[in-house]
Amino acid sequence: MTPDQITRPRLANQLITPSENRTPLSVAQHMGAMQAQDYYGTLWALGLRTGKTEREVIKAFEDAEIVRTWPQRGTLHVVPAVDAKWLVSLSEERLIKGAASRREALGLTDEILGKARDTLVGALQGRKLLSRPRIMEVLEDAGISTKSGRGYHILWYLSQTGVTVVGPMEGKQQTFALLDDWVPNARTLSREEGIAELARRYFTSHGPATVKDFGWWTGLTAADAKVGLAANRSALISAKVDRHEYWFAGDTPTGEDQKGDFLLPGFDEYMLGYKNRDAALRPEQAENICPGKNGMFLSTIILGGQVVGTWKRTVRKGRVEIALSPFKRLSREDKARLEEPANAYGRFLDLPAVITT
Repeated sequence: MTPDQITRPRLANQLITPSENRTPLSVAQHMGAMQAQDYYGTLWALGLRTGKTEREVIKAFEDAEIVRTWPQRGTLHVVPAVDAKWLVSLSEERLIKGAASRREALGLTDEILGKARDTLVGALQGRKLLSRPRIMEVLEDAGISTKSGRGYHILWYLSQTGVTVVGPMEGKQQTFALLDDWVPNARTLSREEGIAELARRYFTSHGPATVKDFGWWTGLTAADAKVGLAANRSALISAKVDRHEYWFAGDTPTGEDQKGDFLLPGFDEYMLGYKNRDAALRPEQAENICPGKNGMFLSTIILGGQVVGTWKRTVRKGRVEIALSPFKRLSREDKARLEEPANAYGRFLDLPAVITT
């Protein structure tokens, strides 16, 4: 397999071509989980794959079809609401144990966390939604200090243990709900079933990918990653590239009919879905999409499946401006190829789109 034979199937498997037959929920189900640190980027990641508008994607959050929570690696992801509980349970023990020193430094004892849980269960029961600032007030009123990052850690802890979940946005503020209230029909899977199901979704939606990619993406141990692969091996095929074995579903499309030209949001799964990103991104350009290696991934320009630069949007009255920052000067032909991806983003926002550079 060549890099092109890896990236083209990935684009197809990740559904990075809109289809009116897809919904935000069906995409989330297919993907398993999607990085969601950047809320507006998350909306575009779903809009790009469905052809839905920003308003339509937001409605899927408001209708509790999809939610954001911390299912893996301790970072926010969007997941199908019914899968949130078993997904967070896969990493719960490891992440909670790994954050023990942080809780100790913050003075968050089991007693305080138990009081915080009881306080928020009382405040949120009945399918209520409270914004993050309001939750801080509720905790402070109960005598629980939220200063110095304590409040954020409490919310993370309660979501990681399956008590709360991130609800729809209230303006620019996150809201939180009780998971069991907000998603009363949540699925439950045993740990073994969950690892197998997540591996199936990963290699189907992200393949071709290696078992190390899967382990990094989930934050699971290498042993657990191998268990997940083994549970699905009979439904997958593999190919070797430079001594690395890539796994993917047997019905994976070649992607040869795709143009492979897109404007992807920051933190998109096309970048964040793999430990090794060399197939789509030249190693020397890695810092250009994550300046200073600070964990903040910029929106990327994709031409022919390859990352060739970054872009930013500016929403103005009556239009959205898209400023391109290519790694090297784009040809007139390349700029023309980006007109449709820009227009797709404009349709997502229901605004005319203009490329400004």
